[in-house]
Amino acid sequence: MNRSVQDLSYSADEDSGALAWLDTINARLGRPLRVLHIGNIANNAFNNARIQRSYGISADVLCADNYHIMATPEWEEAKFEIAPADAFFPDWWSIDLKGYERPRWFAAAPLPEACRYLEAWVTGDKTNASQLWQVMERERFVRCSQNLAARIGLFRRKIGWKLRYEQKKLMTRLGWPAAHIEHAATAEGARSLAELQRLWQAQGTRPFPPLAADLDHYWERLRDLRRLLPHYDVVQGYAQDGVWALLSGKPYAAYEHGTLRQLPFEDNAVGRIVALSYGLADQVFVTNIDCLASADSLDLAQDRVTPLPHAFDDARLRQFRESRPELMPPEGRISIFMPARQDWCDGDPNLAKGNDLFFRAAAQLVAGGAPLAITAVNWGRDIEASKALIADLKLSAHVTWIEPLKKADLWCAYLTSHAVVDQLKLPAFGGVTFEALARRVSLPVSMIS
Repeated sequence: MNRSVQDLSYSADEDSGALAWLDTINARLGRPLRVLHIGNIANNAFNNARIQRSYGISADVLCADNYHIMATPEWEEAKFEIAPADAFFPDWWSIDLKGYERPRWFAAAPLPEACRYLEAWVTGDKTNASQLWQVMERERFVRCSQNLAARIGLFRRKIGWKLRYEQKKLMTRLGWPAAHIEHAATAEGARSLAELQRLWQAQGTRPFPPLAADLDHYWERLRDLRRLLPHYDVVQGYAQDGVWALLSGKPYAAYEHGTLRQLPFEDNAVGRIVALSYGLADQVFVTNIDCLASADSLDLAQDRVTPLPHAFDDARLRQFRESRPELMPPEGRISIFMPARQDWCDGDPNLAKGNDLFFRAAAQLVAGGAPLAITAVNWGRDIEASKALIADLKLSAHVTWIEPLKKADLWCAYLTSHAVVDQLKLPAFGGVTFEALARRVSLPVSMIS
């Protein structure tokens, strides 16, 4: 289903033969195969769904309560000059998108609104889908727009959220047991804690990871997904979002994008849910080669683990390259592009990019006379630390900082650089490497420590 699994030289005829199974499934169903992607960190779900839809698969995305700029269709596809100021709640309404409209198969809103919309969409209820799209967009507007009306609406909602939070605390103090949450959910057909424990014990000897309280959040909100999931043939959950399908008793695939590196072995609620979600998944897609060892540590059977690259559409990338033959690296200096997030100070094995290693090496090259011109993207937790290090290394004159780029500009930067520097600390390569290689530019620097 994902072209990224195939060799880049794959022909259309080979595609047709390899995907004959899809024709068989569609004929048996009497309609296109339906796939629901839940979660959308770094637009992995959006890109996977877009590729699948290009092959006739009816793929939709549920991106609930996540509005980050790099989890939006606009970031991948729209043409715009200046990106929204707030990356977590981007105000796309204030940006000229040159007429771009996000696809109707992508639902980003609070969970209840997104689920109601997708149910109407997938069942072909056009009237309700149209109305619910407006409801969903209004909710997104309130949370993300800097418009005065949106700010007032958000203030009112925050008051409501605060009241509900206080009510929940009061119920807890009065002795409302967490078991009531599980009971209410299981009464609707969700899997119980006891059933999850039995499934876990049947797969291996590792201790059952989650506590009952870890699942309360999901049991409380499961009703929103119970009506939606049966309309899909395949569910694919990103990070810990496979747990929704697990609790609903729906077969699912769990998609790893760095999630397995350390999280399932951490003794906290997120870590325990991640361990459960991947440990009981019907299939686990591993996109970082170093995370295969984590899959082994979770006792995942080899026939349940599929290694594959991050989702990217190589055909789209090749067309972009071929349509811009004039884009080449400059002569007379070595142009290096560093799109990597600035994240290195605390050495977090899940996040650290090792940017400091590159800057120290670059300083040595400059001291030796190398004509380096480095372009770095101004994002990440450790921006100020990176800038201070660059100043200490007397490298400031060789580094230019730019704001995050939309995809088209990002690809142009790849084409006009001699080298692309991504992550130097994580023992794997990510989406930047695949895209840069597919663009036929110099090999990305993705050093493995």
